[in-house]
Amino acid sequence: MSKKSKSGAPEATDKENSVKQQPADGAEAQAHAEENARVHHEGLGDAWAVLTGRNPAEIMGQIVGTVLHEGGTRPSWQWKHGGKDHIMMAWPQDQPVRASVLVAGEEGEKLDPVSAVPLLDGLPNDLTVEGVFPWQNGLGANVAVSMIEGKNPMWFFDPLYGRDKNDLTPEITHTFLLAGLAFAVRKALLDHMTITQGPQYEAHAEAWLEANPGKGRLDVPPLQVDVSDRPMIMPGRNFCEYQMRAVIEEVQDYQLEKMPVKALYVTFPFENRPSMRLVIYASKMILGDFEPEAGQAIDAYIWLQGRVIDIDQGPQQ
Repeated sequence: MSKKSKSGAPEATDKENSVKQQPADGAEAQAHAEENARVHHEGLGDAWAVLTGRNPAEIMGQIVGTVLHEGGTRPSWQWKHGGKDHIMMAWPQDQPVRASVLVAGEEGEKLDPVSAVPLLDGLPNDLTVEGVFPWQNGLGANVAVSMIEGKNPMWFFDPLYGRDKNDLTPEITHTFLLAGLAFAVRKALLDHMTITQGPQYEAHAEAWLEANPGKGRLDVPPLQVDVSDRPMIMPGRNFCEYQMRAVIEEVQDYQLEKMPVKALYVTFPFENRPSMRLVIYASKMILGDFEPEAGQAIDAYIWLQGRVIDIDQGPQQ
């Protein structure tokens, strides 16, 4: 499932404030955050909160108990490392968005819960590994993948890092299952974006000053970029979090216990590589009265999750 690749894969810029991508159909990706202003946040509280509608600290015991009692696993969610067995349990088995619990222990001994993660089934994308940031607990990691050669990488959280770690070698391309969890979603409102810093703005300022002799830097007007109906993905506050705009291609309904969850399917086109396909899970808590529909443009703030594609697909008790 892996091969060496010199070509880049999808990208959302981390270091630059705004970097313009120019896919064949004119879609753009803008970046608005300085890399040094972002952090590798090692917590899942926000993800659990939007999927349960409750304080995660109050219900984690219930979540773990339900998953261990009623959940299932797959051969591809089991591995051995450092003399220990690891098994990922997930519930419900018939939904693409699940509660999961990782249990671990000495080989042949009792396995105890060591972490609980929302497990999202994503869409397959061929992505080239650029780097890995393991979490301190060693049970998950943020993974960087290149999207366009020479540009900064896109980051996502890998809940099966213990299984995938030996495959996450820089410059190796894998098929990853990529999904997003929405922390906020709304109907797209603005047709223009104002840019006041970053490489794209600097190029605009240089051209404006050349065309307006006698004017100074403070006279340069903001750069207005037309974003109507253009897919965009931009870095958020933390690594693995992104602001995005896209047109919904399909909507499907699912359920995580009592929480209705909609799956929104979107595509980000690129000029020199295949489009990135993404499913975004948006809970009723986040959507409120908003009813997303196919063909509708949305603005969203999402947390990305991905894992090397599961070879087997059949669940087992």
